[in-house]
Amino acid sequence: MKQAASFRGVYALLLTPFEADGRIDWQAYDRYVDWQLEARTNGLFAVCGSSEMAFLEPDERLALAKRAVGRAGSVPVVATANVGPDPAAHREELLRMAETGVSGVVLVVPQGLGADTERLEAYFAGLAAASPVPALLYEWPHWKPKDIDPAMYGRLVQQAGIIGVKDTTCTMAGIQAKIAAAAESVVYQANTPLLLEALRSGAGGVMSTVSTVAAKLLQRMWAEEEAGSGLAERAHERLVLLDGVLGPEFTASGKYMAARQGAPMTTTTRSGKQVSEARAKALDVWLSYAATELGEEA
Repeated sequence: MKQAASFRGVYALLLTPFEADGRIDWQAYDRYVDWQLEARTNGLFAVCGSSEMAFLEPDERLALAKRAVGRAGSVPVVATANVGPDPAAHREELLRMAETGVSGVVLVVPQGLGADTERLEAYFAGLAAASPVPALLYEWPHWKPKDIDPAMYGRLVQQAGIIGVKDTTCTMAGIQAKIAAAAESVVYQANTPLLLEALRSGAGGVMSTVSTVAAKLLQRMWAEEEAGSGLAERAHERLVLLDGVLGPEFTASGKYMAARQGAPMTTTTRSGKQVSEARAKALDVWLSYAATELGEEA
């Protein structure tokens, strides 16, 4: 699947900076996207769980994607295109997202459809057929049940043209089953501790929350693993530590860390998450410990 091959690699997830009153801080977003692009990842994932897409209005989601596309140039940008509560309106939502210029649309399991495999498969196939750009799937943890049956995934790849999936089962069995069902597609690993094992099992990409604040280190791990240099483990160790330090206060903790590294933004979230004093200290310690792994500016 030649089209899927162009979506391989590390995709950096994008946070959404907010003003203290909860409005999107567009200047901070522009600076943050530019900062993420400095990591030279294979692509950007705008409008995702890390973007707090569940708490964004439809026009805000479209504006974030369009803005990211405008700043990314030739770097591919993908964005979730079916976040609204009504599946009947998702075709129109997808077409509007495609008009922003994204390279691919991402489809999540809609609320209420996850338990009905037959209906879910028909739903995904219909949206993939309607999409003017490649479509990927995403097991978004916000709506449950969210896991995508591997056999169904394989059929969607082979019959509906789906090119990849962001696996969030957080198990090797889950990701290996999808790889086995559709080896020609791109299966992205989201779980940081399992990143290297997943890549060595045939996963074709990475979409992990640590990419919101350590995309350079994640890209370095990918490059070292691709080159077979034996140095990927060192970068992976630091990423696993970071994943634990970001903790349950993510996305607020991610915003704190981005600001500490040269992408100024408040730690305001619409989800209500806040950074505790102890969490901030832990993030500062990690930055000091791993500075040599984070790039020239660290």
